Amino acid sequence: MKATKDVIFWRDPQIADLEICQVTASSHVFPNHAHDGIYAVGMMMAGGAYCLGPEKSYSLVSPGQIALINPCQIHSGVPACGRQTYRMIYFNMKKMAAAAAEITGKPGAMPEFACMVVGDPLLWKRLQRLCRVIQGPAGQLEKDTAVMDAMAHFVTHYGNVKPARTASRGDDVSMRRARDYLSADLDCKLSLKDAARNAGLSRYHFLRVFKRETGFPPHLFRTLRRIDRARQLLRKGLAPAQTALAVGFSDQSHFSNTFRKYTGATPGQYLSQS
Repeated sequence: MKATKDVIFWRDPQIADLEICQVTASSHVFPNHAHDGIYAVGMMMAGGAYCLGPEKSYSLVSPGQIALINPCQIHSGVPACGRQTYRMIYFNMKKMAAAAAEITGKPGAMPEFACMVVGDPLLWKRLQRLCRVIQGPAGQLEKDTAVMDAMAHFVTHYGNVKPARTASRGDDVSMRRARDYLSADLDCKLSLKDAARNAGLSRYHFLRVFKRETGFPPHLFRTLRRIDRARQLLRKGLAPAQTALAVGFSDQSHFSNTFRKYTGATPGQYLSQS
């Protein structure tokens, strides 16, 4: 993380080819420029700015709206009123191409945003979740899921990319294998790629099918199994710190908060009442 006054950058070593920038109460004027090999997605939280200058009013990004900028697309950032607070997420073309290939089932598919400014509450929610997860103590599987969920949404809705058909309902063997895989070795780190490969699906289609069949995204399914196992270990007398490690939490605070979220008690409280 690197910060300068009102600007903070996040780069997660677990998530390649992605960078997040948060700008708070800024009046900076960006001249015409372009990003080579990078898709830029911006969320305006307060204030407002023109992506193509005030003379092109359709490029105004207002609070709650999202800017979608293609690689090498000339754009600016001219304040419209007061100071701006916003987030930018930068996706490398390599990352976007990989996602598009999985979504379409065709290598070489490259998204191209047709609209520069969109208002989409669901996409906003997914982008905010992506930022929150990257900035927090989440594991690899949850981070991968948040990134793919967000990318899949703006690629399929605004990038002129059509998804291939998903696996048919009732793929019991594949989903049973996926559930068993996510329930095992709870102290190990898993990626979305690992889980999807085990199920024989792309990351995009695995997310869709798994949630459809189980009601949970894979990272939450695994988290719930970790909490179930933690309860068993605590009842057997294992200390909270040891239990946290045994079910894959390296951060004691994260374990305690997650345990309380799903049980209503901290590990210590749970032990004291056993």
